[in-house]
Amino acid sequence: MFRPGLPCWRCLRQLALPTTPSSTTYTASSAVRSITSSSRRKPSRLVLSPKVATPSTPVAPGPTKKKTTNHDYGLNKTVANIKPRNVNSRFAPKVKAIAPTRNKNLKAKEGEEVEDFKKEKKRKDDDGPRERPMFKMLKMRRALEGPSMTTRQMMRAKLEDVHSFQQFGLEPVVEEALLKDVLGDLTTIEPTPVQRLAIPALLGKDPALNKKKLFQNSKYESYLLAAETGSGKTLAYLLPILDYIKKQEAITKAEEEKKKAEQQNNRLFGDIEAPEVDDKNGKPKAVVIVPTSELVNQVGAVAKKLAYIAKFRSALVSRDVPGHLIRKRLFSQPLELLVCTPALLEIFCKEDKGFLQNCTHIAVDEADSLFDRSFAPITNAIIDAAPNLKQLVLCSATIPKSLDSRLRTTFPEIHRIVTPNVHAVPRRVQLSVVDSDAEPYRGNKPLACADVLHNISKDGTEAGFVKKAIVFVNERETTKLLCDYLRSKGIDAVELERDSPDRASSKVLEFFTGPKTPIDETAEKKNQMKVLVTTDIASRGIDTKHVKNVLLFDVPHTTIDFIHRLGRAGRMGRRGRAIVFTDKKTDKAWVKEIKTSMHMGSSLC
Repeated sequence: MFRPGLPCWRCLRQLALPTTPSSTTYTASSAVRSITSSSRRKPSRLVLSPKVATPSTPVAPGPTKKKTTNHDYGLNKTVANIKPRNVNSRFAPKVKAIAPTRNKNLKAKEGEEVEDFKKEKKRKDDDGPRERPMFKMLKMRRALEGPSMTTRQMMRAKLEDVHSFQQFGLEPVVEEALLKDVLGDLTTIEPTPVQRLAIPALLGKDPALNKKKLFQNSKYESYLLAAETGSGKTLAYLLPILDYIKKQEAITKAEEEKKKAEQQNNRLFGDIEAPEVDDKNGKPKAVVIVPTSELVNQVGAVAKKLAYIAKFRSALVSRDVPGHLIRKRLFSQPLELLVCTPALLEIFCKEDKGFLQNCTHIAVDEADSLFDRSFAPITNAIIDAAPNLKQLVLCSATIPKSLDSRLRTTFPEIHRIVTPNVHAVPRRVQLSVVDSDAEPYRGNKPLACADVLHNISKDGTEAGFVKKAIVFVNERETTKLLCDYLRSKGIDAVELERDSPDRASSKVLEFFTGPKTPIDETAEKKNQMKVLVTTDIASRGIDTKHVKNVLLFDVPHTTIDFIHRLGRAGRMGRRGRAIVFTDKKTDKAWVKEIKTSMHMGSSLC
């Protein structure tokens, strides 16, 4: 109740005036506030965009529609503002028949709604196959959603036209370096779906892509590569960059020889040739930006393999590299490719305004992190510091809604290259769920984790090689506690988190990202399996292609983290196994629906 003589709460909210405290403890305004606070949506950086494959369309200017305010807040409505249930849908749950009513008008209205839905169903069936409805718990999370079924069918039809790297028309030296040094250890050498879609588009050899019309209002070409984890996105943007560099080298070499011949013919007897000043040192032609030093080493390793035959110079710069080595790598010789973190690259651009004057290509890996609120100003400043930029490539396995909206504002003409299985975990990864509350663990989750790792070490897989397993936790403090517990149970475990020493981190990642390690017959049994306990610092971009076992000790907070963690297994067409541990604090319905969605091969939506 309100005090007598005071205006009602609706009038006060309309005038945006604070209400006088009432003597009662529960008022209508407090009820409205509690309803709105409980139904708040998640931040857009934690929710993935449902419009990844939809190109940006400029909004035509027009008169703005005046916003009307409803002061009833839905309290006086007699008809619910929701769509009636489609009773003929095979995905709709079965409901009881509606009880007969005496109101003839209501019956007629219900009949009209059913007829309207029959017409709508027929129209959708004529247009094409329908999308599966989202699961209840995943719908509440609103974290992931893939492209439409029509878009997926168009992509699959496009993928069938490419079967080998020879069809891309790369420079012979780049193609030789790829097939011998990068993919030489694979039994089957075929481009992945993202490589089949991205490489022709970035090379300008996609007949369906009209670049002049698409980028007519932009200074440079911009592309977005959205593909599932472990799909080969690094080669998808590196190969077109190197192909352009080698073609420009051939053109430049021909022009220099022609210029030198002309100078030789025009030179008089006794003339002294002026020394040439090389201003290309420390000014890269292409830049790859990654968020962490671990990714710098990983992308740089791929570039070094290509450089052995392709003959180009690349430099790796991160916080792990001493200052004197950075100066030597940047300024000793002309530089073609620079792989760097955004913080250091921003310092280089501030100290030398012309540091990126020769840069024509910029690739931003893990774009969902580098265009987040913390990194977006730095990344945009780096892009603006390249006056001669010709091509910008952004790539990521997950596209949050915040990134999608920012790209539509900053790069309205960006061309989106999306694979059919984006925002989905590969079906070759088998997911299992272990309930630590059940017998025999009785709520002891560390014991359940140790027991599962012990069983993995005893199965017959990966015979003759050291097994590798990764255990993900949500908090840094848990890494040391769990690692010490596993060691006490006779398991060879190491920890990796943000505060780990740089040398130790590099050594650990080198083992888990390296090739298979044969078992030493003289070693102890506990050394036949190596376990890495880590946080999300190792869940993005780290190429653990020989890791087959991933354990989620803590259930991730969002499906974004779910995708990146499970993406450490089953990479590049290999099979993997993932195990999730649940307890009384876990949303088990959500985990169950994720498992069902993965089994169906659909996006986590």
